[in-house]
Amino acid sequence: MATLDELGSAIENMVEDYVEELIPKLEKRLAETAEEIVKYISNHAPRSGGSKPFADSFVATPQGEGINKTISIYSNTKGKLTHLLEFGFTHKSGKYVGPRPFLRPAFDLLTPKMLEDIRQLIEKGGL
Repeated sequence: MATLDELGSAIENMVEDYVEELIPKLEKRLAETAEEIVKYISNHAPRSGGSKPFADSFVATPQGEGINKTISIYSNTKGKLTHLLEFGFTHKSGKYVGPRPFLRPAFDLLTPKMLEDIRQLIEKGGL
């Protein structure tokens, strides 16, 4: 007959095994969403910039690993323009240039699905 300590240890081992199997699935889903966001931005951001369009300057850079993994999405060459285009600005001539949001709509459209997928992975182990 098993003691409570042995039972607790067995449950702990099962949970650890479950988490080790789950983390790669969560990382994969996070990476897929980052790719979808970059693709959305490329299709919806302004194409200005000549041979190197602003819309094509966005990259997804992973940081950390496991449950601490994050992915930053940013313009690797024209980052100083991003907030001006997203929120609008007043030109030094006094002319107002209206916002052309592309980051927030990508987040609003794609993040809820990712969060639901992650919830399903955690609850059902990706089955």
